[in-house]
This record gives sequence, C-alpha cells and structure tokens, in this order.
Amino acid sequence: AAQAKLRAWLRAPAAMRALARGSAPALCRGLGRTSRPFATAAKKEAAQKEVGPPSARFPDLNLDQGRLSIDEALYLAKEAGYWTTRELQLQIVKSPPFSPRERPFLIENFFEVADLEKARSQDVEDVKFDAEHEEEEAEDLNLSNDVIHGSIQKHFRPGQPATFLINNQEWLSRAEGRGTCKRASAHAVLQRGTGIFKVNGESDLFARWPMLYNRMDVCLPYKLTGTACHYDTFVEVQGGGPSGQAGAARLAVARALLMANPGCHDDLQKGFCLLEDTRQRIGSIPGKVGARASYSWRKR
Repeated sequence: AAQAKLRAWLRAPAAMRALARGSAPALCRGLGRTSRPFATAAKKEAAQKEVGPPSARFPDLNLDQGRLSIDEALYLAKEAGYWTTRELQLQIVKSPPFSPRERPFLIENFFEVADLEKARSQDVEDVKFDAEHEEEEAEDLNLSNDVIHGSIQKHFRPGQPATFLINNQEWLSRAEGRGTCKRASAHAVLQRGTGIFKVNGESDLFARWPMLYNRMDVCLPYKLTGTACHYDTFVEVQGGGPSGQAGAARLAVARALLMANPGCHDDLQKGFCLLEDTRQRIGSIPGKVGARASYSWRKR
C-alpha cells in the first residue's frame, strides 16, 4: 500500500524531471518499471544537452532491493511539487501579510494557542507608552511655543498687554471681574502666578468658607477652563452671607477668566458660572411681621 501511494505521488512530473536530469534508469528501477525505453531517451537528451558538471545532476538513488527509501521518496515528491497538508498549512501561516491580489485570505496561526492575558497586558503597556510619549511631546511643544511667543510679544507687540499660553490657548497675564449674588458683591483680580487665593486681604480660602460646597463653587471656573494653579486670585467680598459671597466670588472669577480669554465662554457655560443670581430678600411689609407672615387675626 505504501509503495502504491508513492507511485501515485510520482506519476508524470517526477518521471519527467528525472528524465531531464539523466537518472531515469534508477527511477524506473525504483518504481519497478522497465527502464530500457526511458534510458534510451535519457541518453539521447544527455548527449544533446550536457548541463553542468556531474555533481549538479540529480543525485543517484540508493536502491535497497529495488525500492525507494522514505527520504528518497520524499525528496522526489518535493522536487515534483507535492506537499503534505501540514506543510501547506505552515506555508500559509508563514506567508507574507494580506495582499488583495496574491493572497486575499489571511489565516491566523492555529498551531499556537493565543495568550489573551499576555496580549492584553501588552496592549495596556503600549497605550501607556503612547500616552507618556504624547505628553512629553506636548511639554516640549509648549516650551518652544512659550519662547517663540515671548520673542514675538517683546519685539513686535510691545504695547499689547502681557499674555501667556495655557493648553495652547493665549491668556492675559492680568484680568479682573465683578460679580453679585443675592445681597453679596465681589471683585476679583487675577494675576499670573502659582494658585494663591486670598479673600479680603490676607484671609485664606479655607478660613473664609469653612463649608466644602462653598469652596467648590468658588473654584469651579478654574476646573472648567483648566487654569488651576496658573493664576493668583485676590477677591474682595462684602454683603450677604457665606453662600451669597461664594456665588458672587464665583461669578467674578468667571468673568475675569472670560476677559483673559474669550474662547473659554462655552466651558464656563457648562457649569452655569456666568449665570448671575439676582434673587433678593424682600423686606418686611408695614402692618405685618415680615414679608409674608402676618399677625394672628382675632375677631374680638
């Protein structure tokens, strides 16, 4: 059965190639066929075309009792262009990348089990590396932009107010704004700095507004515009209570930032920082206890 299978492999292509290389008698003896006609044709072709030295010809087959060995049969099969299924699969796996003309199908390597955890960790590392690389490039770009911007400002626009760049946007180095909320009013002055916040002179933000939500209201414009720790803020507030003064200070800071860079209008509007709270306390009405409450009515 094995010999019949080898014979089926080595039909026309192998015989013709062996004839061309001058070893038809050995091939025919290995396949158990008569060799005289093939040997005559081979001698005629060899006489007409002498190709290369004898060492370059087809190797002599080592016959073992008139049969081919497994190595010789496989060698002849490869020379004839026959491949096993596994060898074809390996060729497909090791083939070049996708090509719509030559190789329209891209088959994955199904001989190896994919390591999902390793692939995911590799993807996460690649994303982190890309993010760090982009941040470094952005920092280098900002430094170069600051130098160029400062030179242009100094030599070509000396009369213009001083500006600087934050997130590739131009901001004034000094701006101010006023705001009101209920019965409170505030005046804020912003100067380029490191994030100092003073209220009514030397009072600190934490001392002026002990409640966390009041401090969050005051600092909300910086969070929305991304300008935290880029400005020193000096606020003067009067009237109203702690909540009203916090709302007035927020409106004053938001208007100052809008003056420094009008392009941040949409960012401030997302948190309603430019909305003025005009509610007022209604005074007491004559003949009543307060604005709404009345004295208890008695018939007698």
